[in-house]
Amino acid sequence: MLGFLTWNLDPILLHLGPLQIRYYGVMFALTIYTGFWVWQRQALRNRETPAFAEEFLWYGVVAIVGGARLGHCLFYEPMTYLKNPITILYFWQGGLASHGATVGLILALWLFARKHKTSWFRVSDYLAPAIAIAAGGVRVGNFFNSEIVGRVTDVPWGVQFLRYCQMEGIPAAECAPRHPSQAYEFFMGVLTYFVLMGLQKADIRRAGSGFFGGVFLTMYFSFRFLVEFFKEFQTEQLRTEGPLGAIEQSIGYHFTMGQWLSVIPVAMGLWMIARAMLQKKDDFAAPMSLEELKPILVAARANPGQPTPAPTKTKNKK
Repeated sequence: MLGFLTWNLDPILLHLGPLQIRYYGVMFALTIYTGFWVWQRQALRNRETPAFAEEFLWYGVVAIVGGARLGHCLFYEPMTYLKNPITILYFWQGGLASHGATVGLILALWLFARKHKTSWFRVSDYLAPAIAIAAGGVRVGNFFNSEIVGRVTDVPWGVQFLRYCQMEGIPAAECAPRHPSQAYEFFMGVLTYFVLMGLQKADIRRAGSGFFGGVFLTMYFSFRFLVEFFKEFQTEQLRTEGPLGAIEQSIGYHFTMGQWLSVIPVAMGLWMIARAMLQKKDDFAAPMSLEELKPILVAARANPGQPTPAPTKTKNKK
């Protein structure tokens, strides 16, 4: 049975001599740019300097790429990579994990906050909307690559990934439609972003409380746990021992590693939300209005590295 869409796009966008430019690489670069733009906007709106915002770009790129690679190697196939550690550096062979990127970003935020003598909760609030939108964008690249596909389905929006079937040795005639799980993850990133923007506009809590970082962790990884029920099982060494293996054997169900890894950020996010709600909103300064922010963004892009002009501060309402 054919799916609603048959997908067979060549993942290579351009050939430049021996070099190849892939759709995934283009999408990855775009998400880094978009994520930085959102981070910069959030930081400047909360009266940080352009230099402060720009410096984190380097922390973020290293954290995402290095964390995602190490996460895949250590979370999903530890025995394979620990037997031959040099292969961890073989990025071109594929293998990146979003949970590893999350761990990398948490560590990068801690180092960055410590250097600038500010709160980890504050910088996590700045970054949360940026990561939400960027995490969704990367999944578009996965769709172009016909990878991280969903499980076989008969839903009308199922997609027949011909290249995936070819890589797996499945004849085209037997290539069944699958859930477009990459699209599910794209939309969950976009939805998380708009919820964060809505909460910021509602002024429930402010940057510095950790509220937005907590909402991101709770919402995004709850979605991620649910989407794993529709994703094809990835290559991973099954758990037959230890506490996780014992739990799975007792209930007779094998959760994916992605689901187990989602439990920790959800719990952390719920704790951050509770912590933020126990604090007074007016303990943290209100962000600038969009009208105040516009000239500062223009100045920041025209003169990178220069201090942000200090806006007139308004009194917090009691």
